[in-house]
Amino acid sequence: MYWLFKILLNLIFLSMIIECRSILKSHENPSNVKHFESTIDKTVGYWSPSTSSIDWCERNYVFTKYIAEFWNCISSLLMCLLGGILIIRGLYYNIEKRFLLMNFSFGCVGFGSAYFHGTLTYFGQMTDELPMVYSMIIWWFILFQMNKFKLNNQIISFDILIILGIFYSLLWTYIHTLKTFILIFQIHFTLMVLGGIIKLIYLYKQKQYHINSIMYLIIAYVGLLIPAIISWIIDQQLCQKMNSKNGFNPQFHAWWHVICAIDCHIGIVCAEAMRVLSIKHLKYSKQLFKPQDHLHIVFHFGLPFVDYSKDKQINITKNQ
Repeated sequence: MYWLFKILLNLIFLSMIIECRSILKSHENPSNVKHFESTIDKTVGYWSPSTSSIDWCERNYVFTKYIAEFWNCISSLLMCLLGGILIIRGLYYNIEKRFLLMNFSFGCVGFGSAYFHGTLTYFGQMTDELPMVYSMIIWWFILFQMNKFKLNNQIISFDILIILGIFYSLLWTYIHTLKTFILIFQIHFTLMVLGGIIKLIYLYKQKQYHINSIMYLIIAYVGLLIPAIISWIIDQQLCQKMNSKNGFNPQFHAWWHVICAIDCHIGIVCAEAMRVLSIKHLKYSKQLFKPQDHLHIVFHFGLPFVDYSKDKQINITKNQ
């Protein structure tokens, strides 16, 4: 099935390059730019003029003429860092490719966000918003295939889900790049996140996942959304006041990036942990299965990771 994932990846980014309409006249000087102050920030920098359909609260080109929104750009790179760490661990422990693809898409979201906030271009906006949807499609695939394995009677449904994911990715790419629908995109992405949370909670109710480690990860994953959303709202609603002459802008949108990066990391680790239990449950289904005996979570720099070291050591011993 690996070749199907490669096709998905190639088609998505190829279609994004083909369909991005940043070179069209209609996107050179957008008239309906969403901003959060009474006046538009017209500071000129390396990437000027701005062609994105939204300009966030952070003042443009304050620290350097080469980065439009410095803090928003730098904070986005945390997603790239965490995604890279998960990829390296995944390759070392030879985890399933679905999670490698998820981790890669996580890093792509961070890179796209950094590019968008660094340039405020229409193409940059597409590299930010489209990978967000792609990553959620992969996330949904992982959750809905959590208990599925490569058996003869399941290959057809497995393939259909991948084909549907590719089709939906292409469809959304075409629709969203016609005209950047800010509100529609935000509602669409919110519904995808909520759907994933509902499925995650539904999975937790199953016996093989019902342990404290999974519960704590789910609570942290859902709970971190609260300060993230609060940061998002404050950044927009109090933008005028924070950017006033004597005001102080704590860059809440940058904090939104940081919290979301940690939250996404926890969500991915939670899915990895559940998948480990799913595989072990199938393997030991004829025995008295105790989930707590088959899952170990370790923490590095305060962040959780699935401990695959014991399984790797067992595989090394078997191969000797």
